[in-house]
Amino acid sequence: MTDILATFYARLLPLFQPRTSSYLNRLTPEDLYSTNFRYIFSVQNMITISHIIEDAVIRSPGVAETHVSFQYFSRFRFQQRRYRRVAEASRGVWIYGFQDIPIPSLPRTVAVPTDGTPLVKYWFVIAYGPGIYMTLLAEEIFSDGQERAYEGFYTFQAATAFQVISILHQMFPNRVLAPTPPELHHMD
Repeated sequence: MTDILATFYARLLPLFQPRTSSYLNRLTPEDLYSTNFRYIFSVQNMITISHIIEDAVIRSPGVAETHVSFQYFSRFRFQQRRYRRVAEASRGVWIYGFQDIPIPSLPRTVAVPTDGTPLVKYWFVIAYGPGIYMTLLAEEIFSDGQERAYEGFYTFQAATAFQVISILHQMFPNRVLAPTPPELHHMD
């Protein structure tokens, strides 16, 4: 399978300005609606930004679709309670990962096994809906079994979220719905 996500990612990454830890530590949740950046993320940084995106979905019930990669379904169990709230607030949730354990049933949630695809090396969280366009996309660049590091970017640009979800739809047309173009979203 051609790694179309990697090609897309490689084209986009240089467009985002690299930032330092001090910059990331100064960001507020509100800042993530108006900033774009590239960063080398620790697992803790990835969790922090993932939670900010998930919280935006929870605060806006019925607005956004949520796409999230845990890389391995077994990592989902640590976030299961949180994702029940995300699923209840989302228009739909797609959980991606290597199928090493089954995903529990949650409302409006589709498990997307990524076994045998390059997606296993990506961690992403995307909130996509009218007024909420948040994308965290990072590739695992280091893992020694104890620690992991990711290089990636965060953006609030609707077009980027649309493009990533379109790629996911191309990769998994029977599991992932084609996204509605952002210009057709209407805020109620």
